Amino acid sequence: MSANNSRNNKTFFNNFMPVVVTDKPLPGYTSSSSEIILITINATGTKLITTRTDRSIRIWRCFPERITDPHVIEDAHSKAVESISWDPNTEHSFASVGRDEYVKIWNGHTGALERQFKVVRDDKEEVAALKIVKYSSDGLVLITVDRDSEITFYSVENNFKQIYRLKDITEPIYDFQWFHNDHSFFILAFHNGNLPIYEFIYDEGKETETKLKTELTAHRSSATAVVIDPRGTYCAVGSGEGVVSLWNTKSMLHFKTISEVDESIACIDASRDGTYIAVSYDKGENIVIYDTVSGDRVYEVANSLSGQLTFACIAWFPSKTSFAYSSDEGTTLTVMRKPERNGRPRDRDRAQ
Repeated sequence: MSANNSRNNKTFFNNFMPVVVTDKPLPGYTSSSSEIILITINATGTKLITTRTDRSIRIWRCFPERITDPHVIEDAHSKAVESISWDPNTEHSFASVGRDEYVKIWNGHTGALERQFKVVRDDKEEVAALKIVKYSSDGLVLITVDRDSEITFYSVENNFKQIYRLKDITEPIYDFQWFHNDHSFFILAFHNGNLPIYEFIYDEGKETETKLKTELTAHRSSATAVVIDPRGTYCAVGSGEGVVSLWNTKSMLHFKTISEVDESIACIDASRDGTYIAVSYDKGENIVIYDTVSGDRVYEVANSLSGQLTFACIAWFPSKTSFAYSSDEGTTLTVMRKPERNGRPRDRDRAQ
């Protein structure tokens, strides 16, 4: 990277404008008594979802000039929703889990519940609370991870039929990510800091199984978050000691370490072209954006500390270098907008 490019990256976000999105509280709550748990945006950038500690799911429609009032799903699960995954083959369908035994599939246009199914173990025992749900990159396989670190695989084409269970993991799982090659490989983030990479074999005429291919051992504390950039060129791992490690996805060799902040990492996300990663922290630090080539800090997102009940979160838009994040200690949603040439957003750009 040239010195000029490095300087340009460090000033790129300086004129961006934070716009707080109006979000009315549910009955029985105030604007500051419900905090944002996660933010996720669909593959086309037309829908944005937030979940809150009030057990709601809010579905926002994103336009170039504004974000509309959301469809609000109240009491989406028996507990607050901690994981959502968009179906990559549609613009609007998504799955959710919320620390109970149900997977729910929702219509993102209307907020209607399209179907739900209960996760049942082979031994018929009550399933542990579900905490992660993920569609594969081709949308053909859906997985859930429960509190006991059991991973269940479902065939989306076969009406979400259960096709496999990975039951021999004894380490707590903090994150799960599919690689960008259909449904062939996935990576786990473990409490002990290791990151095993598995091959998932699910093809016509073959026995469904998983094979451990390799295990990354880069962190001395928990691997708390993992993301694979949209182009599939690197994997970024956040850890309990505040270290971010970057790995080449072809060679799985480590090529960069970012260790600027001594604070446990809560959330990590990569920009649409992989140029930047955004990192949020557990307690006393704002969200920070880093350049993935130089490892330099290029921007600190003001007013983005974690809340009393939730960790700060951030999500990049897939169609532009812009992002949404939790603000005011998790009680509000803010969208960072690129300014017009005169340095100010147009009036119609202010979130409605």
